Amino acid sequence: MHNSPNSRSFYLRFIALSLLVSLFLGACQPFANTSPDPQRAMLPPTATATTAPTQTPAPIPSILWLDPVLPADFLKKVKVPEGVSTTKKQDEANIFLTAGNPPKGSALLGETWLTYALAAPFFTVQDDISLADLRTIARGAQPKGMPTTLNAILVRNQDSAVLARVLSLSSSLSARNGFSQIADEFFRPGVKPQAGTWAVLPFELLTPQWKVISIGEKSPLDDDFEPESTPLTQRITLSTTIADASLTEEELSALLPAPNRDHSQLTSLIMSGVTAMARDTAFVMSTEGVLFPGTEIRDFMRAADLTHISNEVSFYEGCPFPDPDYTGYIFCSDPEYIDLLDDLGADIIELTGNHNNDVRALYKVDSVPFTLDLYREYGMQWYAGGVNITDAKAPLLIEHNGNKLAFIGCNSYGPDMAWATEESSGAAPCENFGWITEEVTRLRGQGYLPIVTFQYQEDYLVAAQSSAIRDFRPLADAGAVIVNGSQSHVAKAMEFWNNGFIHYGLGNLFFDQPEFYITYDGIIQKHFFYQGRHISTQLLTITLQETAKPRPMTPEERQKFLNGLFETSSLLKE
Repeated sequence: MHNSPNSRSFYLRFIALSLLVSLFLGACQPFANTSPDPQRAMLPPTATATTAPTQTPAPIPSILWLDPVLPADFLKKVKVPEGVSTTKKQDEANIFLTAGNPPKGSALLGETWLTYALAAPFFTVQDDISLADLRTIARGAQPKGMPTTLNAILVRNQDSAVLARVLSLSSSLSARNGFSQIADEFFRPGVKPQAGTWAVLPFELLTPQWKVISIGEKSPLDDDFEPESTPLTQRITLSTTIADASLTEEELSALLPAPNRDHSQLTSLIMSGVTAMARDTAFVMSTEGVLFPGTEIRDFMRAADLTHISNEVSFYEGCPFPDPDYTGYIFCSDPEYIDLLDDLGADIIELTGNHNNDVRALYKVDSVPFTLDLYREYGMQWYAGGVNITDAKAPLLIEHNGNKLAFIGCNSYGPDMAWATEESSGAAPCENFGWITEEVTRLRGQGYLPIVTFQYQEDYLVAAQSSAIRDFRPLADAGAVIVNGSQSHVAKAMEFWNNGFIHYGLGNLFFDQPEFYITYDGIIQKHFFYQGRHISTQLLTITLQETAKPRPMTPEERQKFLNGLFETSSLLKE
């Protein structure tokens, strides 16, 4: 068959188009070179990218600045860690221990507090002063209407600068503005304050001879103490300008000492006088309610860490309904009455009372073991009485917040039936006071703070009997920090003897004696212990109303009552 020219031309165009498509498709495929390229083989190998090693910056030297207004005894507690240097120039430092807020531009690492107390001689009636009046005194003037005339307010030399800052004064405290700087040793225990001379001293240096004066109703002895809202407290801060400053807990606590008022080392104790839930008092409790007598003092009694009540009368299940007109002196208490003691937060029951064995005399039943079981059931501890004389003479030892307290007591009044023997229950007899004096010495030698209470001979005088002075003072000489007469239905004189606080009688707490109105006024003590020392005592003055219910005195009643009591106390001769 012969091809036509047209067919041949078409055929040639088809072959050319096929070649073009093949070339185009070949160009789209990856190029594979299987033969070595001599020029490529001569090229050097490609280098792998690497990161240059990071240079660790040299640590910034830690330089500490200590605020020069801080007291010397506080600065002694600062332990500078190894590798930290100190400077006296604030602009050279990068760590700052400052009285007040941190310097501008520094970051807070921690804070602590310095707490001071305004104090007056113990036998001062005034309880409170306004912050404005204190600042008036600091400016060298006497506030209008102030009941106490001040000669000076004493401060330690080393506290002058920081207290000037606390009181917002432009310069350090000095005699020209009502303050006198004194040596540190002045506030040692045993130094007797002078009338008309007050002091501002660090909390930990308080002694019972100095009465703490609240400022605007706030005091470092308050149960709800908050340093930031209480006058005479200085915030101390630790701060730094080092961005990555990190201190260990040990280093931080070394640079920032604990506050000088540490609640975990503080113990408060309430002590009261005669309680005898019998006669008309018992009648009121049975008709108005068992808790009725404590209505006005409940909050105060419960606020302390430890609450003491001297309950003279034993509980007896067969105790008859009380007769308000009963004139005898043989008593018993309904077991339900213990709810009053429990509601008041009683922890410690004193058993020196001369009515503890009345049930045995009247009903021929020894109710002391039952009474002790009742105390035990309610979680209360007791001393100065027991199921035999050995039990009764044993001290009650309590350790609270590091403070070791020893309670011990005895009955010197009698009657004989009230005393424990080797075979029978009752109170510990005082005998010639020899055993209890020796026990106080022994306990003090073991680090305890002995607290001694007596059921002594009764009278209705505010003045202390000469026989009581003879018998109470040797206990203070032996090391007792508190010596109380629990027998007195009348609030009696007080004194400090050889650094011990002696109160010859507190008066009634719960007991009715309507024929003797002098017995309606009494005292509840509140003692404070810190770091193993007795540091302060407060007096709550009470008066009886509605036969069985003590209430706090009004300011006018309190002033009149304390004026007379302190005047009688001043007659005691050293």
